[in-house]
Amino acid sequence: MSHVPTVVYPFQPESEVDLYLPRGHMRKWKLTPTTLTVQFGNKTVRARITGSNRSSQCLLRKSLLDSLHLPAGLPLRATYQANRQTLVFGPYLGILISSYNAQYPRSPFGPLTPFFNETADVCRKRGGIVCAFRLQDVNWDAGLVRGLVRRGDLWREKLLPLPQCIYNRLVSRRRERSEWMAAWVQRCKNANISFFNEQFLNKWDVHSALENQEGAQAHLPGMMRYQGEEQLGEMLSRYRSVYAKPSNGSMGRGIIRLRRNQNGYEAARPGGARRQFASLPALHRYLQKLTNGKSYLLQQGLPLIGLQGRPADFRVLVQKNRAGEWAVTSMVARIGQNRIVSNVSRGGSMLAPLQALRLCGPWHGNIRPSPQKLKSVALKLSVLLDQALPGHYAEFGIDLGVDVYGHVWLLEVNSKPSKTANAVPNPSGAPEATRKARPSVIRMFDYASWLCGFPRAARKKPKR
Repeated sequence: MSHVPTVVYPFQPESEVDLYLPRGHMRKWKLTPTTLTVQFGNKTVRARITGSNRSSQCLLRKSLLDSLHLPAGLPLRATYQANRQTLVFGPYLGILISSYNAQYPRSPFGPLTPFFNETADVCRKRGGIVCAFRLQDVNWDAGLVRGLVRRGDLWREKLLPLPQCIYNRLVSRRRERSEWMAAWVQRCKNANISFFNEQFLNKWDVHSALENQEGAQAHLPGMMRYQGEEQLGEMLSRYRSVYAKPSNGSMGRGIIRLRRNQNGYEAARPGGARRQFASLPALHRYLQKLTNGKSYLLQQGLPLIGLQGRPADFRVLVQKNRAGEWAVTSMVARIGQNRIVSNVSRGGSMLAPLQALRLCGPWHGNIRPSPQKLKSVALKLSVLLDQALPGHYAEFGIDLGVDVYGHVWLLEVNSKPSKTANAVPNPSGAPEATRKARPSVIRMFDYASWLCGFPRAARKKPKR
């Protein structure tokens, strides 16, 4: 499906024509002066069209522009869907967020503002519209949403139709799993709006989805739900080291390392707090107080490589690309500040993967995975997980660990990887004002454009 760059402007015609298309576009789509449907987001109107001598501008009757709630003067793309006899303007991406502050038009999203700025910059460069909005900003009956759109350096409120697709960046797990939210997502589907990254992933759901997948089993550590002393005893009899993790946790919060030793058992928490227990029931009582009724999992402890006693893991960002296929976007190694977790948010540091594989250890044998091997495992697990999980997902943060024998393990999957400016270092070292859009932002927008019916053509390889 071919699409062309354009900018729409309002006009007050003296004739019955509603829309003037560049004659080059008319020839490209084999159109003659006629009446057809014009669409932006979920809004459609019938319009009488003819050609004009303007090379890339579309002139629309002002009443038509107002009916579509189509902003004028912004770079867009246009495509003609012959099977529907419909001229579509887009791509139009909505980003669902929990909150924003419109009183600060330069930084309404707090620490996430650079991510939204980069998305808007990519959108402006390639043509299209991105609108950030909250759940309460949507009027389903009218088919409209009042959100923030960036023009120049400022984010301003704008009334637009419902978008062609929505990227979910809600931060509340509780709200996301509510019946009201399920009904909201269903309304998106009923309106043919693609809603991707449907919800946060529960660690147990991920494990359950992958444990029966033949290609994933070798990378899954042993795991059980922590429901009582029986499960605790079984895991600690099977493995010398076990990690207790919140089912819905993130950023390394709430993780407790448990070990069986000659004196009984040891529990260690990030920050250095350690407790010794002479018996399993004593350890169980201690964990009950710490977990405080929250859902926890028990995961096999692994002899992972590290640096000076600090564990290392590898965060691989896997996203759907311009063709709707999974691809690896980036990878970074993370070295923990302490001996429990390696999350950067908990004081860890980042290294290039190859550098980490060279510096970390110990190694028991000659088998050492390459960065390409880690990417291959992450890509395979993403495809399998997408097939096994209900819902629509387009990016996963895959956390992998490598043990001292060179085996690659899946540690965690995050369906909403961090988008703060310090989540990935700026390779160029440029200040934020001149920082280029991250590859992850570009790939996300490529996928959204594909969903909206504006696929970006692959770059032609130069001839040798």
